[in-house]
Amino acid sequence: MKRFFYLFLAIIVLFLGLSFAYKNARTVQLNYYLGVHWVSPLSLMLLAALSLGVLLGFIASLGMVVRLQRQLSQARKEIRQIEQEVINLRSLPIKDVL
Repeated sequence: MKRFFYLFLAIIVLFLGLSFAYKNARTVQLNYYLGVHWVSPLSLMLLAALSLGVLLGFIASLGMVVRLQRQLSQARKEIRQIEQEVINLRSLPIKDVL
C-alpha cells in the first residue's frame, strides 16, 4: 500500500512538472557576470536553479553528516566496550558476606 502511494505521488509530481514545462516553454534570457549569457526555456532554467540549490544544500550538509557518523561510530564502540564489561562482571563469582 505504501509503495502504491509513493508511485501515485511520483506520477502526480511528474505530471505537474511536465504540464509546467509545457505551459512555460517560452525562451528567456539570463545575463550573468563576466559576459555569461544563457537563453533557454523558463522551465529549464527553473529546473537548473532547483538542481543547483539541491546540490549546494547537499554539499553544505556533508560536514555535519560526516561528524555525526563519526560520533555514531564512537558511541557504538563505547557500547561494545560497556557490554563486554557487563559480561565480565556477570562471570565473576558472587561472594556471600554473612
